[in-house]
Amino acid sequence: MITCIRLKDLNTIQQLRDDYLRTLVAPADGWWEGAIIAHSTFWMIQDEEQFAGYYCVDADNYLLRFYLLERYQHRAQDIFRWVIATNDIQYAIAGTIEPLYLSLCLDLQVSSTPHVYLFHDHKHIEPPSNLGISSFRKAEERELNEIMRFYQANIEGAGEELEAFLRKRLKRAELFVGYAQQTLITTGECIPSQKQTPYTDLGMVVARSYRGRGVGSFTLMQLKKHCYAAGWKPICSCSVDNHASKKAIEKAGFISEHKMVKITFSSSTTIETIQ
Repeated sequence: MITCIRLKDLNTIQQLRDDYLRTLVAPADGWWEGAIIAHSTFWMIQDEEQFAGYYCVDADNYLLRFYLLERYQHRAQDIFRWVIATNDIQYAIAGTIEPLYLSLCLDLQVSSTPHVYLFHDHKHIEPPSNLGISSFRKAEERELNEIMRFYQANIEGAGEELEAFLRKRLKRAELFVGYAQQTLITTGECIPSQKQTPYTDLGMVVARSYRGRGVGSFTLMQLKKHCYAAGWKPICSCSVDNHASKKAIEKAGFISEHKMVKITFSSSTTIETIQ
């Protein structure tokens, strides 16, 4: 009989996450892995007390991942339906980079909408030189307070974890700054994946008063140059409703062949005993 039990051992969870990354058809987004999956609740699927797979949900009971060992995959539809019904799951987020999980979601979906674009590098583009940016370089630890104020002024929802995030980026030389004379107008993040070598996640923040001028694309092009020199493959992402970021990313030479999708399930999914 199929049952489930909550996983609490962090080493076990991390090993499951690492193994899952090797099953994907394209690299996973670093922010999704680090900020969303890392804070979800993991449940082990058991068959007569033997490990059969696992799934994880977030604090809002969104299903975020579903995995079965190969010898159980012929029963995937039944087990998946049981998980959805037993846990009264109404929503899931799945990526086109994880085809089995996405396919199972689509079996039960009543609607699906794109949620996040996943981008990979498509072509090299030289940064323009006429944007008024006087310097673009690696940030220094002494600049922490100035950079914190910049983030707080120019992004929504800068929370308590911001300082720790920036300190980590500065310590690892993963944060870049761009100035127009003495004014900080853009920052860039270049974060090599620890589990998906040689992929590197890029991010950027542009001062509100400088948006729409090509500064975001310039920042990404500069970060790409850094990746090329280090032998890394740059990737990035943005939400589907962030049209300005999407435009900047594409202008910097990225394309999106994969995306994350939000799935809505029927509220009438029935529970069946799985033998």
